[in-house]
Amino acid sequence: MAMRVVALAGNPNVGKTTIFNALTGMRQHVGNWPGVTVEKKEGVFEHRGERFLVVDLPGTYSLTAHSVDELVARNFLLNGNPDVVVNVVDATSILRNLYLTMEIFEMGLKNVVIALNKVDLAEKKGIKIDPVKMSRALGVPVVPLSAKEGIGLEELKEKIWEMAKGKIKTSPILPRYDPEVEREIEHISKCLKGTKLAERYPLRWLAIKLLQRDDEVMKLVLRHLGEEKLREIMTHIGEAEERYGRAMDLIIAGQKYEFIDGLTHEFMSYGKTGETLTDQLDRILVHPVYGFLAMAFVFYLVFKFVFAFGMPLQGLLDEAFSSFGSWLAPHIANETLRGLLVEGIVSGVGSVLSFFPLVFLLFLALSFLEDLGYMARVAVLMEGILRKFGLPGKAIIPLILGLGCNVPAVMATRTLDEERDRLVTMFVNPFIPCSARLSVISFLVGVFFGGNALVAVSIYVLAFAVALLSAKLVSHFVSGEESPFVIELPEFLLPSARSLLLHSWERSKEFVKKAGTVILVGSVLIWYLSNYPVPMGSGRSYAERLGHLFAPYLSLMGLDWKAGVSLLFGVIAKENVISTYGVLYGSVDAIRSAMTPLQAYVLAVVTTLYIPCIATIAAIRAESNWKWALAVTSYMIAVASLLGVVIWHLGQLLGL
Repeated sequence: MAMRVVALAGNPNVGKTTIFNALTGMRQHVGNWPGVTVEKKEGVFEHRGERFLVVDLPGTYSLTAHSVDELVARNFLLNGNPDVVVNVVDATSILRNLYLTMEIFEMGLKNVVIALNKVDLAEKKGIKIDPVKMSRALGVPVVPLSAKEGIGLEELKEKIWEMAKGKIKTSPILPRYDPEVEREIEHISKCLKGTKLAERYPLRWLAIKLLQRDDEVMKLVLRHLGEEKLREIMTHIGEAEERYGRAMDLIIAGQKYEFIDGLTHEFMSYGKTGETLTDQLDRILVHPVYGFLAMAFVFYLVFKFVFAFGMPLQGLLDEAFSSFGSWLAPHIANETLRGLLVEGIVSGVGSVLSFFPLVFLLFLALSFLEDLGYMARVAVLMEGILRKFGLPGKAIIPLILGLGCNVPAVMATRTLDEERDRLVTMFVNPFIPCSARLSVISFLVGVFFGGNALVAVSIYVLAFAVALLSAKLVSHFVSGEESPFVIELPEFLLPSARSLLLHSWERSKEFVKKAGTVILVGSVLIWYLSNYPVPMGSGRSYAERLGHLFAPYLSLMGLDWKAGVSLLFGVIAKENVISTYGVLYGSVDAIRSAMTPLQAYVLAVVTTLYIPCIATIAAIRAESNWKWALAVTSYMIAVASLLGVVIWHLGQLLGL
């Protein structure tokens, strides 16, 4: 029997992901939506012998196709034929959340269940909601729940089952507008009546979206009805806007909110409440002075946590791989095979995998701050600064994502409305040190600086400074308008341990996958180049020849040919910088004796700032074009080279 499909829709920060994880547990898959680089999450749960496929749609505030997230969510609701649509609504922000609900209703969807989340928080804030009256007012079932506490989830499963089985009859309420707007909707509906579009989509929804000048709906009209019909409709809308004196989009949005406000009086009331803990914390965390001090302290604690707990685990793993290599070597008689397995694969892949604890702990810390609600405060805090450097406030989200991986961070620039903002953010995003570069920084800081978190922080601060200054420079050469900054500040909530572990594993498992694929191939290639046609030491191995090509250039930064080989293979994946050193030197002690702390610091900076990995270059090309990808690559090489030379010579002058 085919699985029933459940679409999970809602605003950002309403607890949608928490509900998704609670319903599906570990039975979930993360991929991309077809044709776009937006994350697609699917999971499965069972109830009463039925299997349900849950599709977690991107979080959106509306279903007007201004961004790719909105377009993906809307297209699935319209064309994906979900058996049930679960609309997650934040009980603490009913007015804003029900705007999306009304848009879902206007699309003609009747199989809707409202998951009223965070009811416990609403009660603490003095918000009283009667679920029965709310269900009567909206015309669809309402399930009150607290996903974080696990309350109401069984009731939600039951409602989903009943809706999928056709046991619930619904009558979703549709927003009503002023008579003048209703007349415009009716006029456009008559223009579309009897056409192919009317057979596929609700007439009222099409009319409203045309009044709002929705690009995708305008394209539909152009494709199915021709340019003349589109021109006729848009001319009429232009005349209507002249009469009203403002855009129909603003008129419809305003009246929709008025309708929702009137509706909420039927089921919601406000009691007395004092200042919440979130209000008290926000006075500090978004303060123009104290906020930045708090942010610096928070991220210092993040790196302190990662290094304090991660480095001992890294050491244990490194020792385990080394011991395994020593045990394996005597059991392999063939010298070539022994070298390949022990010196190539075990040494190369093992040196990278040993840093998995640091990567996992970084994702754990970032997931904690994100689920806690702190990252939204960082975005607000940084908005003014980003504007001064030619970046939109919303660019902070891709920049923060870059701390995990630059590939999804580049993809996340699609959420920015203006092409100019997307290009500039995409250009500077690869400067943000990803988790792969964290492994390189961690290795060098651990070996040469005793794991001092301040050394690592200094590299991150430098990288962010370079990114901002580069944005200021590049923004002068890219034309276009800046987009406005709108973000919600959610209530501070302690995330559940289960949710944190799921998020962290989903993000960090790519590191393990890469170690088993790209890093494995890279390690074998490095071993081959290091041992053929003759082993290193004679100056005739392929690796030595490649390295010596870059030696004169790297000597300006105090680095040798081995750094050249490592950086070259780092283009495949940044973790290869470590695995290459592991293959070339054979042990951490050998690396420590071959370099000074200043050279290690220069190598860490250059690795952080030079050419992005192949996957990031491919993502930039996919989101823009080859010219932009090559421009980013060339610029990063130039910046990394300049800073490498400056830091090396400055360090020597200071006697470091």
